[in-house]
Amino acid sequence: MADSISLEQLTEQQQQLSQTVNNLISQKSQLEDQLENCKATLASNQGALQYANALIQSCTEGVDVDNVGDGNVAAEIDTTVDAVVEAEEVEL
Repeated sequence: MADSISLEQLTEQQQQLSQTVNNLISQKSQLEDQLENCKATLASNQGALQYANALIQSCTEGVDVDNVGDGNVAAEIDTTVDAVVEAEEVEL
């Protein structure tokens, strides 16, 4: 008995291989899109991290932070009590 394959079997295998190749091409395209999205997200996160590090560094370099505007400086609040107000007695 000789091993043989029919033309129908070859045609079916060709169709299956063609479908497999098309699926792989589609998956490759999806993976490339996902990779580009990941790169964009990474670049954005890296920028945010650099900004946060610069902000932390500017706040921790010294006691006198020169780059803080006047509107952002804490004001000292006077907590002393000038006078004690007592409640009046009310007759019901």
